[in-house]
Amino acid sequence: MNFLILAGAVLLVIGYGAFLVIQGLLKGVDAASKAVADQRQATANKRAERLAHQEYERSQAYRAENPVRLVGIPNPHTFRHAFSLLDDYVATATAYRPVLPSGLDTRFRAYRFPSQMFELARPHPASLSNTDPRKVSLTPADVLMGGGADMSSLYGRAAGACDFPCAPPTFGYTPAEAPTPKPNFPSVTAPHPPAVRLVASDGRDVDGEDELQAKAFEAELQRVAALNAQAWELDTTFHEKYAAAIEARDLMEIYLADLSLKWTGAQAALLGEFEQMKVAYERDCQRATQPIRAVNERYRKSTNDGVRGHFELALCNITLPVPEDYPWEVLYDPQERVLQVNQCVPSLPDVSVVRSDGKRPPAKRDAEAVLRRYVPAVALQIAHHVARNDLQDDVDRIAVNCWSRFYDPVSGKLKDAFVAALAVDKRDITEFNLQRADALEAFRALKGAYVYSVAEVVPIEPAIRLDKDDERFVAGRDVLDGMAQGQNLAAMDWQDFEHLIRELLAKEYADKNAEVKITRASRDRGVDAVIFNSDPLHGGKFVVQAKRYSNTVDVAAVRELYGTVLNEGANRGILVTTSHFGRDAYEWAANKPLTLIDGRNLLALLSKHGYNFRIEALP
Repeated sequence: MNFLILAGAVLLVIGYGAFLVIQGLLKGVDAASKAVADQRQATANKRAERLAHQEYERSQAYRAENPVRLVGIPNPHTFRHAFSLLDDYVATATAYRPVLPSGLDTRFRAYRFPSQMFELARPHPASLSNTDPRKVSLTPADVLMGGGADMSSLYGRAAGACDFPCAPPTFGYTPAEAPTPKPNFPSVTAPHPPAVRLVASDGRDVDGEDELQAKAFEAELQRVAALNAQAWELDTTFHEKYAAAIEARDLMEIYLADLSLKWTGAQAALLGEFEQMKVAYERDCQRATQPIRAVNERYRKSTNDGVRGHFELALCNITLPVPEDYPWEVLYDPQERVLQVNQCVPSLPDVSVVRSDGKRPPAKRDAEAVLRRYVPAVALQIAHHVARNDLQDDVDRIAVNCWSRFYDPVSGKLKDAFVAALAVDKRDITEFNLQRADALEAFRALKGAYVYSVAEVVPIEPAIRLDKDDERFVAGRDVLDGMAQGQNLAAMDWQDFEHLIRELLAKEYADKNAEVKITRASRDRGVDAVIFNSDPLHGGKFVVQAKRYSNTVDVAAVRELYGTVLNEGANRGILVTTSHFGRDAYEWAANKPLTLIDGRNLLALLSKHGYNFRIEALP
């Protein structure tokens, strides 16, 4: 057993020794092989270096024999300048957003026609009616006499007052808010990006595909590639910036187009508002001044109605210590050149005197002084105002009759009586300075009639009276409601027809507080009815003729009506017929204060008030 172990050990030692010998042999072989390989590589490297050097020498010789140059090198400065212009434009166009003007010219909004300049100080007499007596309080200041409006000045203001005092507004910017001018698109074009080339002395391009040329001009060819890449990048950037500038311009133009529409709308709205204000101003002016101009126009014709209308308007523009609703009237006699004013005043038993401060009653003597001068002060102011405003010298003598309405202490019934009268030559009253005169002494100096009494009303008889009742008027008779619907007006009795016209006109003028009087029956006399229209400026006295005719009403009837208007001193004439008017009648009536109502319009007027009749000629 031991022998075997020993033999195994010997074999193991022999094997290990053999392994070491073989390993040494192998390392020797590898080292020899490596040395041979290194020698071969060194030989190859030397050969390669020799070939490379030869190639380099050849390329350098070729390079020296064939000089080259670069052509088409891009100019970056040209592109950078274009970029700067486009960038600046984009920024400016994007920020250019002007707005509508804020400081509008709206001065015209402050203008309203001053209608108060033409307001009457007291109502027109035609708008007044009799009122029951009532208690009235006075202060000492009420008997201080003053003046009224100067009619020549009033007519002058009314004649030229309707021009709108403001020019049309201008819609635009103020210097402070005016926007800068719109930016202009830069004048730039894309620089043409030339291809960078490497050119030989003979003008031919260097062929980069040729091995020798590629070796000889390697650095130059690399620079050509870099320059061409730069040129492409500059061109691309230019087109991007140019497109951005186009977009900024388009957006700016869209905004400005929208602003232009808004500008047009705002300007139209401002001018429209101006026109509305102008029209309202002129309408209010016409409404306030046209009646005054109409009175002045009639006054210049010196007709009875014109003169009376002028003085009525004049006396509407004087302030008197009389209740506004107390009636008064003006009458004029052109032959005698006399103007009469009848003014209702409170009866002295109905008047009490108070102090201006209202703290305590005045002394008895002071109260009596006021009462004694009250009615004379009213009469003097009226007479003096008439004299001052006789602009065309139509009046020689002025009569002012003051009357009172009171309860008769015996019967307890209402009674009217004149309580003071002043008849004076115009030249005499104009010499008085009422602001400094004593009303009672001046009234006495002018020989006015007046009995002072606070206990009772003492009637007097005026020296001049132009107002008399018209004996032609008779009681009207209602016929409309007794007629059958569809009745033929052409078959009516002529007197019934006149009453029908009176009743119809009374209905038509009912809302104007007018009164229609019918005259005594007299076939085809001058006046069939008279309308007293209480409208203060458009009314007056209208004369009416009614003709139940079958044939055409000729121009002679219209001329006759116009003569009646002038003779009656009326404001207007109305001719009503069941037939029709000829063209010559309409032409002659044009621009005259005449109204022609034919059968068709008569039926329409009746239908308006609920009456349906017909007009058919009798066989």
